[in-house]
Amino acid sequence: LLISRADESAPAEIESACNRILADREILATLVALEEAGATVRYHSMDVRDTKALGGLVDRLYADYDRIDGVLHGAGIIEDKLMRHKTTDSFERVFDTKVMAALTLAEKLRSDVSFVVFFSSVSGAFGNRGQVDYAAANEALDKIALSLNERVDGRVLSINWGPWAGAGMVHEELEREYARRGIGLIAPTGGVSSFVDELLIHDVNCPQVILMRAAPDSLQ
Repeated sequence: LLISRADESAPAEIESACNRILADREILATLVALEEAGATVRYHSMDVRDTKALGGLVDRLYADYDRIDGVLHGAGIIEDKLMRHKTTDSFERVFDTKVMAALTLAEKLRSDVSFVVFFSSVSGAFGNRGQVDYAAANEALDKIALSLNERVDGRVLSINWGPWAGAGMVHEELEREYARRGIGLIAPTGGVSSFVDELLIHDVNCPQVILMRAAPDSLQ
C-alpha cells in the first residue's frame, strides 16, 4: 500500500514509513505485555528535545504519585554521514535528542530516585566513522551521568552499549562495518540479562560501563 501511494523516487520515505509502523507495533506489544503482567501503564508521546514538555511531565508524575522510582533514558536517533556531508540541523537533531532530554531529567529528578539509567553507546567511548554527532551526544550523556551520580541516592548508570542484533539502531551498512572490525552483535536476551546485572550493582564509583561483544584489539 505504501509503495502504491509513493513516487518511484522515494524509497527512503517508504522505508522510513515502514520503520515507524513497525516501531508503533512494538510499542503496542510492549504495553500489552506490561498490562498482562499486572502493571498499570500510562503512555505519553512527545519530542524529548522539548524541555518544557518533558520537564512538565516529570513534574506531573511527582504531583500524581509523589515519587519516581526509576528512569530509563533510551532516546536516540542516527543520521550517519561523513562530517563534510553533515548539516547543522542534522547534527542538532542527533545531539539534542539524547542530551537535552538527559539534562532535563538531571534537573528535574529528585535525589530519592532509586535508579537512573542512560542508554549510551560505544561510539561515545571509541568514536565511529560517520557518527561524530552521535558520538558527541553519547559522550555528553556519560558526563551527565557522572554529574548526576553526585547528587542522586540511587544507582546512576550510563551504559555504553555495543551494537544489538535485531534491535536498536544498527543498519546493514553499520553492521558490516562492525563485523569488519571484529565486533559482534549483542543478543537481546543476553543484553537484557547484562543490563539487570549492572543495575543491581550499586557501585557509586562506577556510573559508566561498556557492554559489548568484541575482542580487545578490535577497540583500538
